[in-house]
Amino acid sequence: MLNGLFELIANTLNFFYELVPNYAIAIALLTCVVMIITTPLTLKGTRSMIEMQRLQPEIRRLQVQYKDDRQKLNEELMKFYREHEINPVGSCLPLLVQAPVFSILFWVVRGLTNQSKFVGLQRNLADYGIDPDVTAGFRPKYLDHDAELYRSLLGKEEMTSFGVDLARGAGDVLRESFVAALPYLGIVALIALLSWYQQKQIMGRNPSQEMTQQQRMMMRIGPVMYVFFAFIMPAAIGVYFLVSTVWRVAQQGYISRSLYRGEESLGVQAQKAMAELRESRKAEKDGDGARKGAGAPAAGRKGTKGAVSGNGADSSPARAPRAKAGSAAKSGGEAPPRARHEKEREGQRGMGRVNGAGRGGDARE
Repeated sequence: MLNGLFELIANTLNFFYELVPNYAIAIALLTCVVMIITTPLTLKGTRSMIEMQRLQPEIRRLQVQYKDDRQKLNEELMKFYREHEINPVGSCLPLLVQAPVFSILFWVVRGLTNQSKFVGLQRNLADYGIDPDVTAGFRPKYLDHDAELYRSLLGKEEMTSFGVDLARGAGDVLRESFVAALPYLGIVALIALLSWYQQKQIMGRNPSQEMTQQQRMMMRIGPVMYVFFAFIMPAAIGVYFLVSTVWRVAQQGYISRSLYRGEESLGVQAQKAMAELRESRKAEKDGDGARKGAGAPAAGRKGTKGAVSGNGADSSPARAPRAKAGSAAKSGGEAPPRARHEKEREGQRGMGRVNGAGRGGDARE
């Protein structure tokens, strides 16, 4: 099955090479075909994504209404999507189409620049009068032997276009010579610059607060991955990345002009809806904070009331330390304060009786 796909891409590449006998231009034309196929999907997915942003306040109401019933929420959301003819995963379709093409093109380029094997053995056989059809250099795969692209690569050591060997990558050439790697690094730099500009176009329409964390992460990772692959893979893949990125920049410019121009445009309505959603979430958050703040003084008053009732109604905890202190004093040989007071009063009454008896005796005398 995969060989069939490889042959399809290789024969398409051969078709363009017959029109324009230049490897880079043939790859660029193949890339344009891929982008022409995926552009309607991209525009449809983008429109669906913007429509979802416009309807986010209604989606939010459904989420709040059915927050305790996940199954019912999913049913209502699917019904809502069908009514408004939107596809939540529509924006992923172009990537699903382009990713296999990128992978297939990589393997096709490797197949077209496939080096002949056992050349030394074949030459030894030729010395003995056996003609094994010795061919050094490239032995292209996935093409008929009468194809023009096959004949142009057969026995070659390089896939040269505009002075650049498209069979080698920037990282590979850079290990040998920085000067020789400059054209390759230039392709990588152009891809990085265009990818950054494309992300700037998208971020200009969709401020960061209108994008999910996953979307923002993909926006950052995407350009880095393009640059990384363009650096380590053959320059032929770099040509594919370069042309596809130029196409996407133009495509984003068209989207900005067609969907974000005028107050009644779909994009502007989506931006207003997202602003309304942010305000409602902020109001909900402020309301929750206010309710929590109102609950704190009530808890404080309750605690104060408990403390007062504890001091008035149940004084045993307050007396307990004194009782313990009295017990401790008693066990140490000292009487409690109340007991001492009683003894002092008894002593005073005893002294009073003694004094009274003394006065009575004086009178008798």
